[in-house]
Amino acid sequence: MILDPDASISFDELVEDVLRVGQNADDILIVTVNNRYARRLVTVLAPRLGAGRAAAPLPGILPFTAWLRALGGQACFAPGGVAPARRLDTFASRRLWERVIARDEADRVLLDIAQAARHALDADRLVSDGYAETLPGEETDEYRRFQVWRRHYRAALADLDAEDDNLEYERVCGAAESGALALSFQTLVLAGFAALSPRQTRLMAALREAGVRICALHPDVGPACRVERVVADEPDAEWRLAAQWAADSLERRPAGRFAIIAARLDSDVVLAHRVLRDALRVPADTPRLEPGIDHAVDALNASLRPVRPYDVAVARPLGEWVHARAALAWLRVLSSFSEQDACSVDTLGAALLAGCCAGASTESSARAALDVAWRRRGTMVVTVKEFVERLTVTAPRLAASWTDWKSTRRGAPTETTVGAWVDLFRQWLRRIGFPGDAALDSHAYQVVEAFESALANLARQETVLGCLTASAALTLLRRLLDETLFQPQRDPSSRLEVLGFLESEGGRWDGVWVLGLTDDVLPAVPGPNPLIPLGALRRAQAPRATPDRELEWARTMVASFLASAPEVWFSHARRDGERDLRASPFFEASPTHPEGAPIASPSAKLVVTQVARRPVRGCVLDRLVDDNGPALVPGDKTRGGIGVIDTQARNPLWAFVKYRLGASDLPGYASLHDRNARGIFLHKAIELVWRLLDNQEGLLRARDDAMLDHLVEQATAQAGDECLRDYGPALKALEVLRGRTVLEAWLALECERPPFTVAALEQDCAWTFGPLDLSLRIDRVDRLADGRMAIIDYKSGLGRLDPKSDWMRERPIGLQLPFYAAVLAERTGQVAALVLARLHARKVEARGLADTDCGLPGLASPADWPLYADHSWERLMDDWRRAIEGLADEYAEGRAVNEIRNSADLDYCDARPFLRLNEDR
Repeated sequence: MILDPDASISFDELVEDVLRVGQNADDILIVTVNNRYARRLVTVLAPRLGAGRAAAPLPGILPFTAWLRALGGQACFAPGGVAPARRLDTFASRRLWERVIARDEADRVLLDIAQAARHALDADRLVSDGYAETLPGEETDEYRRFQVWRRHYRAALADLDAEDDNLEYERVCGAAESGALALSFQTLVLAGFAALSPRQTRLMAALREAGVRICALHPDVGPACRVERVVADEPDAEWRLAAQWAADSLERRPAGRFAIIAARLDSDVVLAHRVLRDALRVPADTPRLEPGIDHAVDALNASLRPVRPYDVAVARPLGEWVHARAALAWLRVLSSFSEQDACSVDTLGAALLAGCCAGASTESSARAALDVAWRRRGTMVVTVKEFVERLTVTAPRLAASWTDWKSTRRGAPTETTVGAWVDLFRQWLRRIGFPGDAALDSHAYQVVEAFESALANLARQETVLGCLTASAALTLLRRLLDETLFQPQRDPSSRLEVLGFLESEGGRWDGVWVLGLTDDVLPAVPGPNPLIPLGALRRAQAPRATPDRELEWARTMVASFLASAPEVWFSHARRDGERDLRASPFFEASPTHPEGAPIASPSAKLVVTQVARRPVRGCVLDRLVDDNGPALVPGDKTRGGIGVIDTQARNPLWAFVKYRLGASDLPGYASLHDRNARGIFLHKAIELVWRLLDNQEGLLRARDDAMLDHLVEQATAQAGDECLRDYGPALKALEVLRGRTVLEAWLALECERPPFTVAALEQDCAWTFGPLDLSLRIDRVDRLADGRMAIIDYKSGLGRLDPKSDWMRERPIGLQLPFYAAVLAERTGQVAALVLARLHARKVEARGLADTDCGLPGLASPADWPLYADHSWERLMDDWRRAIEGLADEYAEGRAVNEIRNSADLDYCDARPFLRLNEDR
């Protein structure tokens, strides 16, 4: 650092200097390490300068980057100053780096261009800052490639007549060294700088030569008077201890200000809200939530504003905030409809659930119901016409705005500049009613303003981005929103602040709790730039490059924590899940600095507290176990078919929740790989074959007449047209060819069976039992030579096929075939065989239970299953009938106990959160 040992100034001295110069307060300029520190200084200095005065001057307070920008503007008007026509921000600079690297490394297809551009941008800054002076023999292959990229990048800037942050910084330094800068200040106060880079040192030296007095601001605070260390069992417990401490502190000192400083606040923000709400007893009357992953946090903040007990300072990517995410979702939908006249359901559903459109509050339920209907039907694509028709019925306000948007759709270009796309995006969002019909609170208003700034920023990138399609423009907008961090303005009335390490710099409170202090956090693991030789980074002590540099930064942070409050608590957890955690070496053994220097004032009360749990305020809970819901009333419509009985056998509470309450997980959007189209296709193809053949005699005749192959080809082609409409031509042809192979293998197996006739295909059956009305669909029913029936159920997957373990249970599951055989077959004739048939390219086979020889290998008789060894076929049917009717009685009576016999029974459970089976019992 280039400051003389005596070139420091305290807060009190700074206040005196500002008051002394009076109306010439502009003679003093305060430059802070970041924008957060600048805002904090304003809030601290303003009251002290205005104490007892009607008006008080306030010196200029700027973060370093904003100050450089201002100096760059002044340098343009200096004698001989020449500025490029364009200036590129970080986003545009990274895109230009990507373009240069992609051109230079066109033959290296495995190179991650985006990551290489990020490293190159950082390496360029390190080189320009003076942290990467290499010695002979230090150069690496990566460094040499970076030098090539850098030359080409600078050439690309020259071709565009543009400059980035680095070139502007160099231009400012050159103007300062030549004395061309017209400086309006005489004293420069540096606030929050632990060290200066070589280039900052160079700039400070030039300013000193110009007669500027340079000082370092040192807050006039002493070390903490009380320091405590807390060890918790796990991170959740650590957060709860900190929240309880905050609640006790606020109750004990109503006028005090306190802070919780977290090492990983960005990942713990949801947990922080939850435990603070519990500890501070914040009312739970939160507003209605729109669906979305981030609405929980936003709604929590909104609900806290009338109470204002705490403020969480965490910056998230702008694209994660509700209104920005909704705008991007709607733009994707509008772009898709504009380009293709259709839109995928997952894209459309994201927009419908995000809201922020016409009828956002009044039609939210209708939009959600529309999304659920598409999910359950397996819809993949929706056309504009279909969408508007559905909206007209369910969401008329949004439908009206959609009609308004269609007038701008006709003139949309195929490809144009990003500025033109931004103008069109704004029009589109206005037409659909963005940002919605509800009044915007403070946070929402700030998000909408930030989104508008992001659009304006994207429009300024025309020089770098050129002409592109709407999809490409939206991709760039998404990247810009992901790279733009946003944090709402802090609520000044909050007496508890929750901050990250960097946000806490320069703060002063009455009490502070710092949590998460493990040995991988303080000091942190180094992260040197891979494009710069490590020897050069180590020699220059570049930031984040070496363990020594990280240790130095850690010492600075510890000193900052200890100067932030008279009472400081440090904590860490013993373990995180299965991973053991160790305390930071700064606090591991004793409350002293690793080198022996005290971490608090000599008179401090130093306490090392080993705490696993602290008593948390609460109430005595009454426990009531109620495993029964209301019984079914005759005439009530029963949801579901045979799945009701099957689910009751697996877990009665699951059956009650799913079929009585109608609650289940929201199904995912359909896609080619998970919509079970292959199974539907094979079922349809074999159904078509047997509708033409009718019986085994017809099958054998078609085989002998060489007509079977043509029949299978015809059936699979028709099934492909009906069931594989969403497949591309090549994938559809492959799937049809595979289906022909599977059907030919299965029909060859059926040719070897004794004579049979196909009695029914895709047969729907109904069963009434007390107040229950259940339905069942059977894939196929064969009538055998002895007049009895064989029930066949097709399976297209490779999962377990043998039903022995399911059907032999006291509460049997997989009930489709046993249900038909034991309960329904008395109407149509006795069942002699229950067959599960696997139709798969790897294996065609059958499994099940039979009382006669059906000619299908793999079928067992009751004597082959231990539980049924002494059972006749009729007794087995009677046992199944009693078990099924018993389960039906349970369901009708409302029995809803939360119990399972086998954890595998819930592999496909769609109500797991409701069952809460993750809790220890």
